[in-house]
Amino acid sequence: MFESIQYILVYGFILGSLYLLISLGFTIVCGVLRVFHMGYGAIFVVAVYAMWMLIDVFHLGLFAAIAGMFIIQVLFTLFIIYFPVVKRYIEREELLLTSLILISLIVEETANFFYPETAGVSIPTSVFAGSIMIGNSSIPYQMLVASGIAIITAAVFVLFLLKTREGLVIRAVSQDTESAELMGANIGRTYALAMVLSIIPPTLCIIVIAPFWAIEPSMGSSLMMTAILVSILGGLGNIKGSIIASYIVGFLSSSVAFLVNPRMMGLATLIAVFVVLIFKPTGIAKSESIW
Repeated sequence: MFESIQYILVYGFILGSLYLLISLGFTIVCGVLRVFHMGYGAIFVVAVYAMWMLIDVFHLGLFAAIAGMFIIQVLFTLFIIYFPVVKRYIEREELLLTSLILISLIVEETANFFYPETAGVSIPTSVFAGSIMIGNSSIPYQMLVASGIAIITAAVFVLFLLKTREGLVIRAVSQDTESAELMGANIGRTYALAMVLSIIPPTLCIIVIAPFWAIEPSMGSSLMMTAILVSILGGLGNIKGSIIASYIVGFLSSSVAFLVNPRMMGLATLIAVFVVLIFKPTGIAKSESIW
């Protein structure tokens, strides 16, 4: 029993950190633009396959490929998602959601055309090989690196929101768009900035987990569902709530995996979110503001 508790604590922390990195960008878009970003899964797919294309086809080094991939991500987010779709249909939810889903499907099918599952995509982003023993648990170094990056990324975003002028504007817009505009906030610029910021956590996430994650064109859908569940549980658009919810889901998943059955992890999470929403429909934290 003590050994199981060790596994639950260690893997609960790791899974919670990964869920935080996966969901943070989705939370930012929900909190600032009040948009349910159904194209969020495409960010993961673009990150992996754009990076692999730069390495495999254009023979760029790892760091050059990462830099190039981030540039592609920014261009994709602004000129494929934000300006032609989100900005245009932000007041028409049915068209917005449909368009975002279509973008995600187009990205998935494009990736599948050029790099089907049998193509052997391999992202060489392992920082350390091997594993470390924590108690009786053998933990790959790469998973610890991913957890550390998640915590650092979340801390940087929190400090940005609380300590910078742009962060103050983002918080003001997330609380009351009309009042923020009357006070001089540039709403369009703030929305565009939030969309760009939202690509950073999922892109970092897929870079660090790629060495031990199943890379295939449809992976964006499952990762987006994780982001949605965490964000709903935490309170849509609230980063504080997403941080708490990420670790709740992480420890719940590890508990079910080690004490019941690993195949029930997803089901247990769905049931937990459903039960919480019955008694607290807004989620753990206030969903009207990003912080």
